[in-house]
Amino acid sequence: MAAMSSGSLPILRRVRTASLVLALPMLALGLAACDSSSDPLAPDDNGHADSERVEILTRGPASALLAVWIDGEGWQDADGNAITELPNPIDREGQDGLQPLRVNGPNASLTVRFFGRDGEAFEMGTVSRDPVTRSRECTEYSARYRPTDTETSIFAWPNIQHPDETNGGPFQFARLATGGLVGIFHCDHVHFYPEQAGSVQVQFRLWHVDHSDLDTDPITVVVEEGDPRFELQTRGDASEVLGYWTEGRGWRDADGNAIERIEAPRDVEGQGLQPLTAFGPNASLTLRYFDAAGRQVDFGTAERQADGPRDRRCTPLSARFRPVDTETTVTPWPTQPHPDGQFGDPLFAELSGGDLVAIFHCDHIHIYPEAEGTVELIMQAWDGEAGAPLDESAPIEFVVTGGE
Repeated sequence: MAAMSSGSLPILRRVRTASLVLALPMLALGLAACDSSSDPLAPDDNGHADSERVEILTRGPASALLAVWIDGEGWQDADGNAITELPNPIDREGQDGLQPLRVNGPNASLTVRFFGRDGEAFEMGTVSRDPVTRSRECTEYSARYRPTDTETSIFAWPNIQHPDETNGGPFQFARLATGGLVGIFHCDHVHFYPEQAGSVQVQFRLWHVDHSDLDTDPITVVVEEGDPRFELQTRGDASEVLGYWTEGRGWRDADGNAIERIEAPRDVEGQGLQPLTAFGPNASLTLRYFDAAGRQVDFGTAERQADGPRDRRCTPLSARFRPVDTETTVTPWPTQPHPDGQFGDPLFAELSGGDLVAIFHCDHIHIYPEAEGTVELIMQAWDGEAGAPLDESAPIEFVVTGGE
């Protein structure tokens, strides 16, 4: 290892034992008596294992070595060239070479290997898995990471354990913008879930039970802009994400599975999600829109009429939809604003009984079932000043079953 002046010491901090005579027996015993830090995000200030090399590899078919960290030398690529930024980390079958992280795109799944000063790799892996939640119990040592800015919104960062966690919590989760919980640390590998465009510095950690024995120097992880995204979520008790849409990937459910239709969009207290039935209750859905950088665009009510029909004036951009077939009888379609409306922004539709019902409520929409069948609806980010959509999704089919 190259000699270092006090001004060039790497960021990781170790507390070494008072003498080499004491240190060697500790290494031989595997440092089983390592004390834990009161702050798991801080470098460990107690006795710990010693490592001088860390390797980051992709877990796809390429199994590419992306970066190597060497104590005192910093980060290098696979050819030994000094780097400050992690190379493209997405390794997917059927794609030509490694791909960058993109907002709303696939996550990066990376193997992290730690090597001791004797050249031996630390044993890391999954000891057992919960049969329901699939959460993992890791070996004594495992791989983790942390951003130097723990408030980052560039990618999802662990802030919650899975509500069904049963084994005490070595397997951490993060909450995505969709509301879904995703595993971040998988014992011998980690995941980056890209949430917003930008860059963040990350340290990889040799995790020992409940604290870090070693933090590497930071390396920059970059998330590029992706495609705009629409999200549909129920507004009842379940607050369920029904689906989200991005260009190129189409409509997906909250678990990322491709979908073509939504069969149960009604959120009923005590009953969960229910289907639409002809002449039954409407579905009230929050519609969100995220730009290419992953930032949520402001949809909302800017002003509301004090009395009467309680008409709304929306923010410049608001939530709307339109049917592919505007002559559909499965759901009513806005024909006019409410005649008593002060503002006229939320359009109304006429039900078969002659009633006018609000369809667009600035940040949410309503779907009123009028006849059994299916209807394809296109979600819109509506530009009120232009009187036209800023962006539209591909169609998603809604199903209305026969009424009583």
